[in-house]
Amino acid sequence: MDFTIEKQYIIKLLFNNLQLNVPERVGLDKSYKFRYENKVLEINDSFFSRIPASDSYLKRENIPDEVIWIDDPQSEKEKIPGLYGENKMIFEEDYIYCGLDIFASSFFMLTRWEELFLPRDRFGRCDESEMFVVKHRLYTRPIVNEYIRLFRYLLFRLGIPIKESTYRFHPFITHDIDYLFRYASVRNLCQNLAGDILHRKSLKIFFQTCKNYLRYRLGIIGDPFDTFDELMDLSEKFGFKDAFYFKPTVKGEYDSTYDIRDKKVKLIIDKIIRRGHEVGIHPSKNTFHNLNQFNREVTRLNKIYPGISGGRQHFLLYDLPITLHAWEDNGLLYDAGLGFAFRGGFRCGICYPYPFFNVLEKKELKLKIRPLIVMEGALLQYDKEKSLDLIEQEILDLIDIVYRYNGEFVFLWHNDHFYRYEYQNHAIIYKRIIEHIGLLTHGSMSR
Repeated sequence: MDFTIEKQYIIKLLFNNLQLNVPERVGLDKSYKFRYENKVLEINDSFFSRIPASDSYLKRENIPDEVIWIDDPQSEKEKIPGLYGENKMIFEEDYIYCGLDIFASSFFMLTRWEELFLPRDRFGRCDESEMFVVKHRLYTRPIVNEYIRLFRYLLFRLGIPIKESTYRFHPFITHDIDYLFRYASVRNLCQNLAGDILHRKSLKIFFQTCKNYLRYRLGIIGDPFDTFDELMDLSEKFGFKDAFYFKPTVKGEYDSTYDIRDKKVKLIIDKIIRRGHEVGIHPSKNTFHNLNQFNREVTRLNKIYPGISGGRQHFLLYDLPITLHAWEDNGLLYDAGLGFAFRGGFRCGICYPYPFFNVLEKKELKLKIRPLIVMEGALLQYDKEKSLDLIEQEILDLIDIVYRYNGEFVFLWHNDHFYRYEYQNHAIIYKRIIEHIGLLTHGSMSR
């Protein structure tokens, strides 16, 4: 089996991120050789070159076991975590050799091919605790960005002219609309009351819910899940445009929490569009392995708002690469869901959008991945041993890392995670995070 397509994909991707053209003279035999007149940059091919042409690299045993720590030639104190290759660098006047296989290491992270072999949780999600970067505690490092930075340095050291990057730090603030109304019906009220007793185990909250429902019915307060104006007001203060992802389910379907055909839903969507924000798709739990249902939901949302460009799978349910190929087949332009369900960080190892590659079909897709860096529930809901101050600082630290690389910080905060009892202190955290992003954005510099 020839791996030229895979190599060409990842080479082009790294050169594109440096805003450079791939040189005409590229050797892909037993290493990656880039020739510029009499100068040569050689990158170790320690992965694809060792796999017989008649074989496939898509095997569990090809997932790396350990991190290969590479001395960073840009800093005496720093090391770069490699997945394939060796800790060896050679610098001569017209020749540089890099032992780190930055192409196979990047390909591993970006295509997510390891997930073909990892166990699933009870919902069908890939068990993220088994991912390489999680097991080796690398998930807070955008290691592909580190490889791109190293590649840039090697070309510069060889004397190849590299223009100043035009990239800028960009926040992409998104909201999954899992629940549109808290008090949509008596059934909703009963579900909330049952949760107060069975889940939250509090009579005080039970009676508070009854009181708030009565006040809502009397028109004294609005529905606590209707935070759309509040979210847009805060973002517009800093010039941001948010994306709101709706579930296109209808009453009676599995995982339906509101009917996308409801007039109230259309009024909210119209308001979002009128204010210049984005409406996207949030396919239900039943779609990641049911392509017919996925197609129906895309069609439904397009009838209400034609021209949706992207979104995110509900519950971060993906069967890679099949789910993303369905996104492409339905004309969607991007997906913003490849992140962690139980931690913040870099599942794909990068904070730049990039075209996805289907390893089963050996095909680069037009669909862009906009990697999810932080979902608020992953930290605030599941990491209850940590204080809110510590969790807030972890989010701010991830923002600062993305800022350092002038990347895209994809941030998810659900519209209903403000005024539930268990989230009552979260609104102020969200506000401070957006304010921090605002300060960075208005002072961002090129990488």
